[in-house]
Amino acid sequence: MDVTPGQVKPAPKLAIYIDPPTSHFFQDRLFNPATSALGGDNILAPFLLVKDYFDRLGIPVHTADLIPTEPDDTTKVYVSVGNMADYARLARRPDVILSAYFAFECPIVEPRIYEALPAIQRHVKRIMCFSDATSLVPFTGTLIRPERFVWPQCLDGVNETAFSRTDRGFLTMINANKLPRLYRAELYTMRLKAVEYFHRFGEIDLYGKSWDRAPMRVGKSWVPWTFRFWYDALWEAKQRRWPNPVYAAVAAASKGTVVSKAETLSRYKFAICFENMILPGWITEKVFDCFAAGCVPVYWGAPEITDVIPAECFIDMRQFEGFHDLRDFLHGMTPTQVTRHRDAARAFLESPAYDRFRPQGFLDHFRRFVREDVGFEV
Repeated sequence: MDVTPGQVKPAPKLAIYIDPPTSHFFQDRLFNPATSALGGDNILAPFLLVKDYFDRLGIPVHTADLIPTEPDDTTKVYVSVGNMADYARLARRPDVILSAYFAFECPIVEPRIYEALPAIQRHVKRIMCFSDATSLVPFTGTLIRPERFVWPQCLDGVNETAFSRTDRGFLTMINANKLPRLYRAELYTMRLKAVEYFHRFGEIDLYGKSWDRAPMRVGKSWVPWTFRFWYDALWEAKQRRWPNPVYAAVAAASKGTVVSKAETLSRYKFAICFENMILPGWITEKVFDCFAAGCVPVYWGAPEITDVIPAECFIDMRQFEGFHDLRDFLHGMTPTQVTRHRDAARAFLESPAYDRFRPQGFLDHFRRFVREDVGFEV
């Protein structure tokens, strides 16, 4: 339809479908705030913002399992945030535009995703990834053409109730008992060593799932439940007879799971905040959760972290010879020095430098997809 000057271009028949990483989020549960309770404090906020924004424009947003079986006259913008099972089939549909595939997990957690990215790239318009092509070659096997994005955060500033708390213990860590699928540049091992070291002095409280049982290997697995049951039983029997001192220490330091990360972090001055791996661009919610709760993170992860977040906001684990040096440093910090770190973190969360991590930044990607792929300004 031609549009004369001054005339508003009519909205196309359009819908957006997001393919979540697991079936747990199907039937639009990706947009249900109650679902986020399993993953953290309001962790689904970026997806809720996308749905709310487009719904108000009359453009429905659903999970991809709700795509009609047969093609129709509605243009469907498809975006996957982890699922690899549907893109090839949907590529044959004339009413579906494969706009983007977001690689949300890191390579040592879901190596299959990165092995598949060269093939996925032949079907979708964009591979959205937190890291650069060269850094990903050890996992993709070849250079791909990723567009960069940052892990969208649900935080819009500090949690005033958590941040203002003054009765704080010394040190904590919040992580589930897991093992990586790959061991390249991983930090799972260093987390365990940190807990074991500080537990010698009774100075760390550990929170997270499954520290009373065998560690679970992360990522997709086709291991039958019965095999997992016997693996757990054998692991526990071995621990009773020949206890691994590291796991004995972490089990003793465990305080159970958390309902709210903000509330838990608010009870401590410092937190061990190691990413899953060392990789450019891999900056997740961990450091921001600490900032919001007024807990100073001991960070280790993205090599370029000080280019992204001011160094005065956190304690850089790379500056220490080992955990003994870190312990001396933490105990030597004065209340004034701790306050400076907390205030710097607050200032960062309130600054334009944090804007790209806000849910709005995630929404802007979807607005661009519609603009570039459908030709409709939203």
